Amino acid sequence: MIERLRQLVETKSLSREEDEIADLVSRMLHDAGLDVQREGNNVWCTVGDRERPRLLLNSHLDTVPPGEGWTADPWTLREVDGRLVGLGANDAKGCVTALIEAVLAIRQRLDAGAALGGTVVLALTAEEENTGAGLGTVLDRLGPLDAGIVGEPTDLTPMIAQRGLLILRCIAGGRSAHPANTPPEVAENAIVTAARDIARLSDFDWGATHTQLGRCHANVTTMTGGVARNVIPDRCEFTLDIRTTPLEDHASLTRRLAAVLESELVVHSDRLVPIGTAPTAAIVRAVSRALPEAVPAGSPAMSDMVFLNGIPAVKIGPGHSPRSHTPNEYIRPEELRAGAAAYEEIIRAYFAEAATEVTPLDHERLAAGSSSDDRGRKEPTA
Repeated sequence: MIERLRQLVETKSLSREEDEIADLVSRMLHDAGLDVQREGNNVWCTVGDRERPRLLLNSHLDTVPPGEGWTADPWTLREVDGRLVGLGANDAKGCVTALIEAVLAIRQRLDAGAALGGTVVLALTAEEENTGAGLGTVLDRLGPLDAGIVGEPTDLTPMIAQRGLLILRCIAGGRSAHPANTPPEVAENAIVTAARDIARLSDFDWGATHTQLGRCHANVTTMTGGVARNVIPDRCEFTLDIRTTPLEDHASLTRRLAAVLESELVVHSDRLVPIGTAPTAAIVRAVSRALPEAVPAGSPAMSDMVFLNGIPAVKIGPGHSPRSHTPNEYIRPEELRAGAAAYEEIIRAYFAEAATEVTPLDHERLAAGSSSDDRGRKEPTA
Protein backbone atom coordinates (compact mmCIF):
# COMPACT_ATOMS: atom_id res chain seq x y z
CA MET A 1 0.00 0.00 0.00
CA ILE A 2 2.85 2.38 0.73
CA GLU A 3 4.22 1.82 -2.77
CA ARG A 4 0.76 2.43 -4.25
CA LEU A 5 0.44 5.62 -2.21
CA ARG A 6 3.89 6.68 -3.40
CA GLN A 7 2.85 6.35 -7.03
CA LEU A 8 -0.34 8.33 -6.39
CA VAL A 9 1.37 11.14 -4.48
CA GLU A 10 4.20 11.44 -6.99
CA THR A 11 1.72 11.85 -9.84
CA LYS A 12 0.65 15.50 -9.87
CA SER A 13 -3.11 15.84 -9.90
CA LEU A 14 -4.28 19.36 -9.21
CA SER A 15 -7.98 19.89 -9.87
CA ARG A 16 -8.66 19.91 -13.63
CA GLU A 17 -5.19 18.40 -14.19
CA GLU A 18 -5.91 14.76 -13.32
CA ASP A 19 -5.19 13.17 -16.73
CA GLU A 20 -1.97 11.51 -15.62
CA ILE A 21 -3.31 10.13 -12.36
CA ALA A 22 -6.46 8.85 -14.07
CA ASP A 23 -4.15 6.99 -16.49
CA LEU A 24 -2.20 5.59 -13.53
CA VAL A 25 -5.26 4.41 -11.61
CA SER A 26 -6.77 2.89 -14.76
CA ARG A 27 -3.57 0.86 -15.26
CA MET A 28 -3.48 -0.20 -11.61
CA LEU A 29 -7.02 -1.56 -11.72
CA HIS A 30 -6.64 -3.09 -15.19
CA ASP A 31 -3.42 -4.84 -14.19
CA ALA A 32 -5.30 -6.28 -11.20
CA GLY A 33 -7.73 -7.91 -13.62
CA LEU A 34 -10.61 -5.46 -13.26
CA ASP A 35 -12.77 -4.15 -16.10
CA VAL A 36 -12.13 -0.41 -15.99
CA GLN A 37 -14.35 2.32 -17.36
CA ARG A 38 -13.49 5.98 -17.70
CA GLU A 39 -15.16 9.24 -18.58
CA GLY A 40 -12.99 12.32 -18.53
CA ASN A 41 -10.70 11.80 -15.55
CA ASN A 42 -13.24 9.74 -13.62
CA VAL A 43 -12.40 6.03 -13.35
CA TRP A 44 -14.64 3.23 -12.11
CA CYS A 45 -14.99 -0.54 -11.98
CA THR A 46 -17.25 -3.13 -10.35
CA VAL A 47 -16.71 -6.27 -8.30
CA GLY A 48 -19.46 -8.62 -7.18
CA ASP A 49 -21.55 -11.73 -7.58
CA ARG A 50 -25.08 -10.26 -7.74
CA GLU A 51 -26.43 -7.15 -9.45
CA ARG A 52 -28.15 -5.74 -6.35
CA PRO A 53 -27.69 -4.26 -3.90
CA ARG A 54 -24.99 -1.97 -5.27
CA LEU A 55 -22.60 -0.24 -2.89
CA LEU A 56 -20.63 2.78 -4.11
CA LEU A 57 -17.09 3.33 -2.87
CA ASN A 58 -15.89 6.78 -3.86
CA SER A 59 -12.92 9.03 -3.26
CA HIS A 60 -11.20 11.75 -5.26
CA LEU A 61 -7.95 11.86 -7.18
CA ASP A 62 -7.33 15.61 -7.21
CA THR A 63 -5.51 17.83 -4.73
CA VAL A 64 -5.31 21.53 -3.97
CA PRO A 65 -2.05 23.29 -4.91
CA PRO A 66 0.71 23.15 -2.29
CA GLY A 67 0.80 26.21 -0.05
CA GLU A 68 3.78 27.84 1.60
CA GLY A 69 5.72 26.04 4.30
CA TRP A 70 6.60 22.68 2.72
CA THR A 71 10.08 21.59 3.85
CA ALA A 72 10.66 19.40 0.78
CA ASP A 73 9.14 18.62 -2.60
CA PRO A 74 5.36 18.15 -2.04
CA TRP A 75 5.22 15.59 -4.87
CA THR A 76 7.84 13.25 -3.37
CA LEU A 77 6.54 10.87 -0.73
CA ARG A 78 8.86 10.91 2.30
CA GLU A 79 8.85 8.74 5.40
CA VAL A 80 9.62 10.98 8.36
CA ASP A 81 9.20 9.91 12.00
CA GLY A 82 6.55 7.35 11.15
CA ARG A 83 4.73 9.70 8.80
CA LEU A 84 4.19 9.37 5.05
CA VAL A 85 4.51 13.00 3.97
CA GLY A 86 3.33 14.27 0.59
CA LEU A 87 0.69 16.40 -1.09
CA GLY A 88 -2.60 14.52 -1.02
CA ALA A 89 -1.28 11.73 1.22
CA ASN A 90 -4.03 12.56 3.71
CA ASP A 91 -6.61 14.18 1.43
CA ALA A 92 -7.46 11.89 -0.13
CA LYS A 93 -4.89 9.59 -1.75
CA GLY A 94 -4.62 7.62 1.47
CA CYS A 95 -8.33 6.87 1.17
CA VAL A 96 -7.91 5.99 -2.51
CA THR A 97 -5.09 3.59 -1.59
CA ALA A 98 -7.12 1.93 1.15
CA LEU A 99 -10.23 1.63 -1.04
CA ILE A 100 -8.27 -0.04 -3.83
CA GLU A 101 -6.72 -2.44 -1.31
CA ALA A 102 -10.16 -3.34 0.08
CA VAL A 103 -11.68 -3.92 -3.35
CA LEU A 104 -8.77 -6.13 -4.41
CA ALA A 105 -9.21 -8.14 -1.19
CA ILE A 106 -12.93 -8.59 -1.95
CA ARG A 107 -12.08 -9.64 -5.50
CA GLN A 108 -9.59 -12.19 -4.16
CA ARG A 109 -12.23 -13.62 -1.82
CA LEU A 110 -14.69 -13.93 -4.71
CA ASP A 111 -12.07 -15.67 -6.84
CA ALA A 112 -11.56 -18.11 -3.98
CA GLY A 113 -15.25 -18.97 -4.00
CA ALA A 114 -16.57 -16.79 -1.17
CA ALA A 115 -19.98 -15.15 -1.55
CA LEU A 116 -20.52 -11.39 -1.37
CA GLY A 117 -24.22 -10.88 -2.04
CA GLY A 118 -24.12 -7.81 -4.26
CA THR A 119 -21.92 -5.47 -6.29
CA VAL A 120 -19.28 -3.00 -5.22
CA VAL A 121 -18.81 0.03 -7.49
CA LEU A 122 -15.41 1.66 -6.99
CA ALA A 123 -15.41 5.19 -8.45
CA LEU A 124 -12.27 7.31 -8.20
CA THR A 125 -13.21 10.72 -9.44
CA ALA A 126 -11.86 14.13 -10.37
CA GLU A 127 -12.34 17.77 -9.38
CA GLU A 128 -13.71 17.21 -5.88
CA GLU A 129 -11.74 20.14 -4.55
CA ASN A 130 -13.61 22.56 -6.82
CA THR A 131 -16.91 20.61 -7.16
CA GLY A 132 -16.29 20.41 -10.90
CA ALA A 133 -16.47 17.59 -13.46
CA GLY A 134 -16.22 14.74 -10.99
CA LEU A 135 -18.63 12.33 -9.31
CA GLY A 136 -21.69 14.46 -10.02
CA THR A 137 -21.10 14.22 -13.76
CA VAL A 138 -20.80 10.42 -13.91
CA LEU A 139 -23.20 9.30 -11.19
CA ASP A 140 -25.85 8.23 -13.70
CA ARG A 141 -23.23 6.07 -15.46
CA LEU A 142 -22.61 3.98 -12.34
CA GLY A 143 -25.97 2.23 -12.39
CA PRO A 144 -28.55 2.21 -9.59
CA LEU A 145 -26.91 2.69 -6.20
CA ASP A 146 -28.36 1.47 -2.91
CA ALA A 147 -25.76 2.95 -0.55
CA GLY A 148 -22.44 4.74 -0.59
CA ILE A 149 -19.14 5.17 1.21
CA VAL A 150 -17.26 8.41 0.56
CA GLY A 151 -13.56 8.16 1.34
CA GLU A 152 -12.33 11.25 3.18
CA PRO A 153 -9.91 11.52 6.12
CA THR A 154 -12.18 11.26 9.18
CA ASP A 155 -9.92 9.22 11.49
CA LEU A 156 -12.37 6.39 10.71
CA THR A 157 -15.18 8.30 12.40
CA PRO A 158 -18.38 7.65 10.40
CA MET A 159 -19.89 10.93 9.24
CA ILE A 160 -23.60 10.32 8.59
CA ALA A 161 -24.51 13.97 8.02
CA GLN A 162 -22.86 16.82 6.17
CA ARG A 163 -23.62 20.52 6.14
CA GLY A 164 -24.79 22.20 2.98
CA LEU A 165 -23.77 25.61 1.65
CA LEU A 166 -26.17 28.38 0.68
CA ILE A 167 -24.63 31.63 -0.57
CA LEU A 168 -26.88 34.68 -0.80
CA ARG A 169 -26.15 38.11 -2.24
CA CYS A 170 -28.01 40.66 -0.13
CA ILE A 171 -28.58 43.94 -1.97
CA ALA A 172 -29.70 46.98 0.02
CA GLY A 173 -31.05 49.98 -1.87
CA GLY A 174 -31.02 53.69 -1.07
CA ARG A 175 -31.05 57.09 -2.72
CA SER A 176 -28.00 59.13 -3.70
CA ALA A 177 -27.76 62.53 -2.04
CA HIS A 178 -25.26 65.08 -0.77
CA PRO A 179 -24.45 64.49 2.91
CA ALA A 180 -24.36 68.23 3.56
CA ASN A 181 -27.99 68.61 2.54
CA THR A 182 -29.35 65.36 4.02
CA PRO A 183 -29.67 64.77 7.76
CA PRO A 184 -29.14 61.09 8.66
CA GLU A 185 -32.70 60.70 9.95
CA VAL A 186 -34.09 61.37 6.46
CA ALA A 187 -31.29 59.89 4.35
CA GLU A 188 -32.00 56.73 2.38
CA ASN A 189 -28.60 55.22 3.05
CA ALA A 190 -28.02 51.79 1.58
CA ILE A 191 -25.12 51.05 3.93
CA VAL A 192 -27.30 51.81 6.95
CA THR A 193 -30.01 49.54 5.56
CA ALA A 194 -27.47 46.76 5.10
CA ALA A 195 -26.18 47.32 8.63
CA ARG A 196 -29.71 46.98 10.03
CA ASP A 197 -30.10 43.68 8.16
CA ILE A 198 -26.78 42.37 9.43
CA ALA A 199 -27.87 43.22 12.96
CA ARG A 200 -31.14 41.35 12.40
CA LEU A 201 -29.22 38.17 11.62
CA SER A 202 -28.19 37.80 15.25
CA ASP A 203 -31.87 37.48 16.26
CA PHE A 204 -32.97 35.39 13.29
CA ASP A 205 -34.35 31.92 14.00
CA TRP A 206 -31.87 29.61 12.29
CA GLY A 207 -34.02 26.58 12.97
CA ALA A 208 -33.86 23.50 15.13
CA THR A 209 -30.70 21.76 16.29
CA HIS A 210 -29.64 18.80 14.16
CA THR A 211 -28.47 15.76 16.12
CA GLN A 212 -25.07 15.50 14.44
CA LEU A 213 -24.54 18.98 13.01
CA GLY A 214 -26.03 21.42 15.49
CA ARG A 215 -27.82 24.51 14.20
CA CYS A 216 -27.59 26.19 10.85
CA HIS A 217 -25.32 29.24 11.01
CA ALA A 218 -24.31 32.13 8.77
CA ASN A 219 -21.45 34.59 8.36
CA VAL A 220 -21.20 37.84 6.46
CA THR A 221 -18.13 37.35 4.29
CA THR A 222 -18.00 40.35 1.92
CA MET A 223 -19.49 43.84 1.87
CA THR A 224 -19.27 46.65 -0.69
CA GLY A 225 -21.06 49.99 -0.87
CA GLY A 226 -20.70 53.65 -1.70
CA VAL A 227 -19.09 55.49 -4.60
CA ALA A 228 -17.44 58.47 -2.89
CA ARG A 229 -16.85 59.91 0.57
CA ASN A 230 -19.26 62.76 -0.09
CA VAL A 231 -22.17 60.81 -1.61
CA ILE A 232 -24.85 59.00 0.35
CA PRO A 233 -24.79 55.46 -1.11
CA ASP A 234 -27.75 54.18 -3.10
CA ARG A 235 -26.52 50.57 -3.09
CA CYS A 236 -24.75 48.27 -0.68
CA GLU A 237 -24.21 44.55 -1.14
CA PHE A 238 -23.09 41.93 1.34
CA THR A 239 -22.64 38.17 1.05
CA LEU A 240 -24.11 35.61 3.42
CA ASP A 241 -22.29 32.29 3.70
CA ILE A 242 -24.84 29.95 5.30
CA ARG A 243 -23.91 26.46 6.45
CA THR A 244 -27.14 24.50 6.46
CA THR A 245 -28.46 21.25 7.93
CA PRO A 246 -30.92 18.67 6.58
CA LEU A 247 -33.67 20.08 8.82
CA GLU A 248 -34.58 22.83 6.33
CA ASP A 249 -34.13 23.07 2.58
CA HIS A 250 -32.42 26.05 1.00
CA ALA A 251 -35.55 27.45 -0.65
CA SER A 252 -37.48 27.55 2.62
CA LEU A 253 -34.62 29.18 4.50
CA THR A 254 -34.22 31.81 1.78
CA ARG A 255 -37.94 32.65 1.94
CA ARG A 256 -37.79 33.07 5.72
CA LEU A 257 -34.79 35.38 5.47
CA ALA A 258 -36.45 37.44 2.74
CA ALA A 259 -39.44 37.99 5.03
CA VAL A 260 -37.35 39.70 7.73
CA LEU A 261 -34.60 41.51 5.79
CA GLU A 262 -35.00 44.79 3.91
CA SER A 263 -32.33 43.86 1.38
CA GLU A 264 -33.18 42.04 -1.83
CA LEU A 265 -31.89 38.46 -1.70
CA VAL A 266 -30.30 36.87 -4.77
CA VAL A 267 -29.26 33.23 -4.65
CA HIS A 268 -25.62 32.98 -5.69
CA SER A 269 -25.33 29.23 -5.00
CA ASP A 270 -27.72 26.69 -3.51
CA ARG A 271 -26.69 23.43 -5.20
CA LEU A 272 -24.53 22.11 -2.34
CA VAL A 273 -27.37 20.70 -0.28
CA PRO A 274 -27.10 19.28 3.24
CA ILE A 275 -27.02 15.50 3.49
CA GLY A 276 -28.28 13.18 6.19
CA THR A 277 -28.41 9.41 6.50
CA ALA A 278 -30.62 7.65 9.05
CA PRO A 279 -28.74 5.98 11.92
CA THR A 280 -30.88 2.91 11.16
CA ALA A 281 -29.78 2.68 7.49
CA ALA A 282 -28.08 -0.55 6.46
CA ILE A 283 -24.85 1.24 5.58
CA VAL A 284 -24.69 2.90 9.01
CA ARG A 285 -25.42 -0.40 10.72
CA ALA A 286 -22.67 -1.98 8.63
CA VAL A 287 -20.13 0.62 9.75
CA SER A 288 -21.15 0.09 13.38
CA ARG A 289 -20.81 -3.66 12.90
CA ALA A 290 -17.33 -3.28 11.38
CA LEU A 291 -16.19 -0.58 13.83
CA PRO A 292 -18.14 -1.15 17.07
CA GLU A 293 -16.42 1.67 18.98
CA ALA A 294 -16.97 4.31 16.29
CA VAL A 295 -19.65 6.88 17.12
CA PRO A 296 -21.49 8.42 14.14
CA ALA A 297 -21.01 12.16 13.81
CA GLY A 298 -21.64 15.06 11.45
CA SER A 299 -19.20 16.80 9.15
CA PRO A 300 -19.03 20.58 8.62
CA ALA A 301 -16.77 20.13 5.59
CA MET A 302 -17.86 19.63 1.99
CA SER A 303 -17.18 16.46 0.03
CA ASP A 304 -18.63 14.48 -2.86
CA MET A 305 -21.19 13.16 -0.39
CA VAL A 306 -23.21 16.17 -1.54
CA PHE A 307 -24.00 14.34 -4.79
CA LEU A 308 -25.52 11.37 -2.94
CA ASN A 309 -28.71 13.15 -1.92
CA GLY A 310 -31.29 10.36 -1.67
CA ILE A 311 -28.66 7.60 -1.46
CA PRO A 312 -27.84 6.50 2.11
CA ALA A 313 -24.16 7.27 2.56
CA VAL A 314 -21.40 7.53 5.13
CA LYS A 315 -18.24 9.60 4.83
CA ILE A 316 -15.33 7.75 6.42
CA GLY A 317 -11.66 7.13 5.85
CA PRO A 318 -8.12 6.92 7.24
CA GLY A 319 -6.23 10.09 8.06
CA HIS A 320 -7.22 13.19 9.97
CA SER A 321 -9.12 16.10 8.43
CA PRO A 322 -7.12 18.95 10.10
CA ARG A 323 -4.00 17.77 8.21
CA SER A 324 -5.67 18.45 4.85
CA HIS A 325 -4.44 21.40 2.80
CA THR A 326 -1.54 22.01 5.21
CA PRO A 327 2.25 22.03 4.65
CA ASN A 328 3.84 18.60 5.11
CA GLU A 329 0.49 16.84 4.94
CA TYR A 330 0.83 13.23 6.01
CA ILE A 331 -0.79 9.90 6.80
CA ARG A 332 0.67 7.10 8.94
CA PRO A 333 1.25 3.54 7.64
CA GLU A 334 -0.88 2.11 10.43
CA GLU A 335 -3.73 4.40 9.38
CA LEU A 336 -3.52 3.04 5.84
CA ARG A 337 -3.66 -0.53 7.12
CA ALA A 338 -6.56 0.24 9.45
CA GLY A 339 -8.41 2.04 6.67
CA ALA A 340 -8.12 -0.83 4.21
CA ALA A 341 -9.20 -3.35 6.84
CA ALA A 342 -12.15 -1.16 7.86
CA TYR A 343 -13.33 -0.69 4.28
CA GLU A 344 -13.21 -4.44 3.65
CA GLU A 345 -15.16 -5.18 6.82
CA ILE A 346 -17.73 -2.48 6.03
CA ILE A 347 -18.27 -3.90 2.54
CA ARG A 348 -18.89 -7.40 3.86
CA ALA A 349 -21.06 -6.12 6.72
CA TYR A 350 -23.16 -3.98 4.38
CA PHE A 351 -24.22 -6.87 2.19
CA ALA A 352 -24.98 -8.93 5.29
CA GLU A 353 -27.11 -6.10 6.71
CA ALA A 354 -28.83 -5.39 3.40
CA ALA A 355 -29.80 -9.07 3.09
CA THR A 356 -31.77 -8.86 6.36
CA GLU A 357 -34.03 -6.03 5.20
CA VAL A 358 -37.55 -7.08 4.24
CA THR A 359 -38.09 -3.98 2.11
CA PRO A 360 -34.90 -2.46 0.67
CA LEU A 361 -34.00 0.86 2.27
CA ASP A 362 -37.04 1.00 4.59
CA HIS A 363 -34.74 2.16 7.35
CA GLU A 364 -33.51 5.10 5.32
CA ARG A 365 -37.00 6.56 5.22
CA LEU A 366 -36.88 6.86 9.00
CA ALA A 367 -34.04 9.37 9.05
CA ALA A 368 -34.48 11.73 11.97
CA GLY A 369 -34.16 15.23 10.65
CA SER A 370 -32.99 14.23 7.19
CA SER A 371 -34.69 15.74 4.16
CA SER A 372 -32.98 13.34 1.76
CA ASP A 373 -34.07 10.12 3.46
CA ASP A 374 -37.64 11.21 4.15
CA ARG A 375 -38.32 10.85 0.44
CA GLY A 376 -37.20 7.24 0.41
CA ARG A 377 -35.17 5.74 -2.37
CA LYS A 378 -34.79 7.45 -5.70
CA GLU A 379 -32.60 6.91 -8.70
CA PRO A 380 -29.26 8.71 -8.36
CA THR A 381 -28.95 12.04 -10.11
CA ALA A 382 -26.26 14.69 -10.15
